[in-house]
This record gives sequence, structure tokens and C-alpha cells, in this order.
Amino acid sequence: MRLLYLLFLLLVCLIQTTPGNGKKMKNPECEKMGGVCKYQNTHGCIILPAECKSQKKHCCRA
Repeated sequence: MRLLYLLFLLLVCLIQTTPGNGKKMKNPECEKMGGVCKYQNTHGCIILPAECKSQKKHCCRA
């Protein structure tokens, strides 16, 4: 019975630590221009004037 209780607690802990709904934070300003926020070291994309939340990313359209 104790093992079942411990497994139940483990399951509850795992459910609470998973990110909410699996959705990523998106930048609507960049998406309106048809781009996606990507790291600055990406090549072969067109940089758009919209700003991303992170300083290490820029709005990019592939």
C-alpha cells in the first residue's frame, strides 16, 4: 500500500512540473510580419525589424 501511495505522489509531482499546455511563448509583433524569433547565429534568413523578447534572438523569416 505504501508503494502505491509513493507512486501516486510521484505521478502528481511529475504532472505539476510539466510546462503548461506545451505552448511556447511567442512574439505577436514578429508573427504579424510573418517571422519567428531565432538565435542570432542562424544563417539564410531575412531579418525583420520586429523585436524579440530575448536579446540573443532576432525576428527572422526563412
